[in-house]
Order: sequence, then C-alpha cells, then structure tokens
Amino acid sequence: MKLSRLIQLRHGQALFEPDEKGSGLCCVVGGSLLVSNVNEEGKVHVLAQVEPCQWMGEISTLDSGPRAMGAYANGITEVLFVPGDALEPWLNQHPQYWRHIGILACQKLRGALDSLQEISFLSLEQRILKRLERVATGYGSRVVPAKRVKVPQEVIAQMMGISRQSANKALKSLEEMGLISRSYGAVELPQKEPLPVHIPIEMPQIGCVVRRFKRVQGEPETVF
Repeated sequence: MKLSRLIQLRHGQALFEPDEKGSGLCCVVGGSLLVSNVNEEGKVHVLAQVEPCQWMGEISTLDSGPRAMGAYANGITEVLFVPGDALEPWLNQHPQYWRHIGILACQKLRGALDSLQEISFLSLEQRILKRLERVATGYGSRVVPAKRVKVPQEVIAQMMGISRQSANKALKSLEEMGLISRSYGAVELPQKEPLPVHIPIEMPQIGCVVRRFKRVQGEPETVF
C-alpha cells in the first residue's frame, strides 16, 4: 500500500490523455472513468466505462508504451493509482505477479476480439445489449452482475459509433422486447437468468486495499 496514492477527479478531468507517456495500474474506487479517444473531426469514441473495483493500465505497464486512449472522470471520481516507477521494481522482486498483469491484459483483449466479431455477426440491438451486459459484469470482473448500469444514451452512442437518434431507436426496440428498461441516465437489465460472467483474476481484493489505504491515510474506511 505504500506504493499507491488516491487521486480525486472532478467531472470531465483526465486521469491521463491519449499518447501520454507513463505506466502504472489504476483501480476505480468511486464514480467511474470513460476510456475514450477523439478524432480530428471531434468525434468521440468510448471504449469502456470503468467502474469501482475495476483495474486498468496494464498495457502500458507491460510494454512501457504510451497510453492508447484517455481516461476521463464521469462525475466525481476517486482512483487508486500505483505508479509504474514504483510498481515495476516491486513486480521484478515478486515476478509471480507479472502473470496476473498479463491475465488482466488478456481479459481486455478477449473483450475487444468479441466486440470485433459482434460487428460482423450481430444486429445493432444485439451489440448494444452485449455492451450493456459487459458494463453490468464489470467486463468480467464481477461475480454478480449489476442489474442497473448508469450509462447515458449519449455514451452508449459513443460506444457503438452511432448517432444518438440511432441509439435511441435501438434502445426503444430492446425495451419493447422486454430486454431492458430505461430511466434517466441509466438502463436496467431485468434478465430472468444471470448474465454470463468470467471468473475474476486473482487481483487483490479492492475492499481490503481501500480499507488499508484509508487506514494508513487516517481517513474513514469504506467497504465495497
């Protein structure tokens, strides 16, 4: 825990920018991060919405390359950050944990490959439902999926690379089929059966991590 620090971000503030140099692992403690990029025409593409207990930053930690995308606070957000210049020596002293960083990267790669296949094989409605399921399962990090995901329609459109009008039409179709229900800034997934999830990798339990961090800092403890 001596290697980490807690970063507080206001809405829209960047944790890091695309192509920024740096490495290290990040774990969302409160709020959420939008992992995204923007092209020359100003069009925003959102790759993922990272929520509490989810880790990120493993690619730059592994290859020491620049950040592939930016990460921006979606509301007031707290992130536990372990900088690479402190993390890498520790990992070299405990090489068995490098494998866990690799597993985390592979987990993200599998999700990216699934998304690419879905573009070819699934309808827009099916693709949106799959993406909402991924958010609900924390991209494989949650054993019990969330029934309600706080993803505004605009962000859904940016995730899928479509207009807000197209996103609204597809969401309305899913709602009419009884697969989702919508409220302001959120979508509920009232599935009768649990959504499929991956077994989480052996990362430190974030509840313990945050409790220990706040204890060291002399702050009130928070249990997740």
